[in-house]
Formats: sequence, structure tokens, C-alpha cells
Amino acid sequence: MKTAIIPILSALCLHGIAAADDDNPLLRPDERRAVEAQTDDFNRSLTPILTEAAKSTVRVWSGKRRLAYGTVIGEGNRILTKWSEVAPAGENIRVEGAGGVVVSAKVAGVYEDEDLAILDITGSSLSPVRWSMESPPLGAFLAAPQPDGQPAAFGVVSVLERNLRETDSAFLGVIGTLDFEGPGVKIEKVADDSGAKTAGLKAGDIILKVGDRAISGVLELRNSLVGLEPGNSVTLNVRSGKTARNVEVLLGNRPDLPNFPGDRLRQMERMGGPISRVRDSFTRVIQTDMRPRPDQVGGPVVDLKGRVVGITMARADRTRSFVMPSAAIMKLIEAEPQDPSLAKVRTPEVATPMAVGRMAAPQGEEAPQPGSEDRLRRHLTEMQRLMDFMREEMDNLGDGR
Repeated sequence: MKTAIIPILSALCLHGIAAADDDNPLLRPDERRAVEAQTDDFNRSLTPILTEAAKSTVRVWSGKRRLAYGTVIGEGNRILTKWSEVAPAGENIRVEGAGGVVVSAKVAGVYEDEDLAILDITGSSLSPVRWSMESPPLGAFLAAPQPDGQPAAFGVVSVLERNLRETDSAFLGVIGTLDFEGPGVKIEKVADDSGAKTAGLKAGDIILKVGDRAISGVLELRNSLVGLEPGNSVTLNVRSGKTARNVEVLLGNRPDLPNFPGDRLRQMERMGGPISRVRDSFTRVIQTDMRPRPDQVGGPVVDLKGRVVGITMARADRTRSFVMPSAAIMKLIEAEPQDPSLAKVRTPEVATPMAVGRMAAPQGEEAPQPGSEDRLRRHLTEMQRLMDFMREEMDNLGDGR
């Protein structure tokens, strides 16, 4: 199966095709016919691995508008779907399953932090999903079915499971001087109630190493903490004046700061089509290059053996989508969901104009001041996201995609 799929997948990717219903106006008529033929062949080759999962895939509707996809769970009378997409519909929700079966549904509970909702359905029970605990390796092929067994999206695992929530990231507690030209990072400010403050670090100290890793800039200092968690300790080699010493720092949680992404980052994220309103801060996700539409998010995802390894969580940009693994989902739904009447939807990012020397803030919030700790943190976060995005784009160009 795998050897039959890969050549077709490569041909489709060269033409920029992510699903059978994508439209590419740059193709000549003969090229379009060739791609359509390849798409048909590709869809037929995927049918055997999508058949079972398709029975547990539903479309969630409000009136004539498709809101999202969903996954049948429990005894076949519950649907797991994307909260931010179904919330605006209120009680006007219905679910379409395999074979065109349509049943009424209502929101029974919400997992607000993960942007997921539980729907209770009335009438006939549907076919519940069978989860697989197999964790797909890097580069593994994945596909998301439609209820009729056709593919909604496909791609490969590009980043293994990780936590996207900023407040769960390890926090050292220092702000570096951006214009420092020497080796290491010169500390401009130490955050109160941080591990760095407790360890005795002060403004003017220079961090030369994190563990055995030499540090040459602020972004490298940030990257040196990747993989570490709050509660871990890290050894810093710090120079104060002419004296260097080793300092043990207990890492804390990154503060919860408002996010003010720049216009350029927003434009880059939207290249290649519409993206999900809520597309970050998930605690356990696999990153893929699948390209589901926002109203196709929430359904099951399978590997080449047809095993359901997770559900689609969000379309983030042209090259990134997120999948929550089956093990994380099963653990999540063991917990009691929140009362939907109390649940909120995360506020989507608002386009904020950029002013010279200052980053504008949404209405009702104070703009971060030049040189402030908050402003520097936000700049660093945006720079890191831009670098990650550009690195992935370059990798994709190198792979011929």
C-alpha cells in the first residue's frame, strides 16, 4: 500500500494539490486533466485505509453552513468536535454521518483549553471510533477521511508530539540586551519572582553558557530552554564583571502575556488558504503538513494501516496543521467537561496596525511601551515564530513541495 501511494502523493504535491476539491488556476487544461486523473487514482488508493474511520466521521451543520467535522465517541451517541467552530450556532446544530444519516445534536460539554466540545445526538446511534495508541513516527503518512470515505486531507508528520502552550514553557526570568555585541547574553532586567532572581542574577550579568552550550544571542538563549519544563533546573555560566561562575536556576512557568502578532506574521500564516480561528496553545499535538479547511477540522486521522491515531485540531497556516494523538484524547475525555453555558471561545487574533517605534494594542488594552519587558518578550516571540515559519518554508522548498 505504501509504495503505491507515495508516487501519486509526490505528483500531487508538485502541483500544489492538497485535496481533490482544491482549485489551481495556473494549470493548463492538459495539466489539469492529468492532475484530476492522478487525484482519482490517489483517492481510490486511499479508500481501503479510510473506510473504517469514515464510519466514525461526521459533518456538523448549522442551517446550510458546515461548521466543522466531528468524531463519533462513546457508545455512538456523542461527537467530539471543534468548540470555536460550533459555539456560534447555539442550539441550531445537526450532524451528518456516513450514509447521509442526519441527527439533531446539542453541545453537552466543553474542553475550553483544548478548544474541543462534546455533542450529544438524538435518534440513531452512529459507529464509534476505535482509537489506536500507536504514535506515528516522523515522516509517517496521515490522512483524514470524509464521511463518504473520500480523503478530506493528507500529509505527513513534520514535528513529533509537543506542547504549544506558552505558559507551560520553561521560563528563566531574564530580559537580554538586544544590542549587546560581545559573547553571551547581557541581562537588561531580571523578572521578579523568577528562578533567575532567586539564583541571584542581576542586570549587567552576562550569560555565557546554558549547561555545556555556549550562548551567542537572545534567541539562542531562548532555544536552549526548548525541551525543558517548569520545575527543571539548569546550570548557567555567568560572568559578573571579570569573574565567571556557575549558577543553578530553577525554571518557572512562562507568564501569560497578551499576544500581539505583527501584520507580516498574520499575512504569512494566511498564505495558502483560510486558517482556523483557534490554532495554538494546545497541550499535546503532532504537527503535520496536512491542509484541511477550517470547516473540515475535528474528524479522525488515520495512518497507512487505517488505524485512528488522533483527530485534526486546527489548520495553522500553509504548511502546518495540528493533530491531537489518540492517547491524549482518551485522557482528556476521561475528565468531566465544562458546562457549555460557562465556556468561552478564545478570542481570535485581531489585526492591529503597526506604528513607528511602537506596537499597537487592541482596544481597551494599553500598548506595550518601548523598552518595556512585555514589548521585548512579544518581539522575541514573534521573531521566533517568523524564524520557525521561514525555516519550514525553506525545508519544503528543499523537499520539492
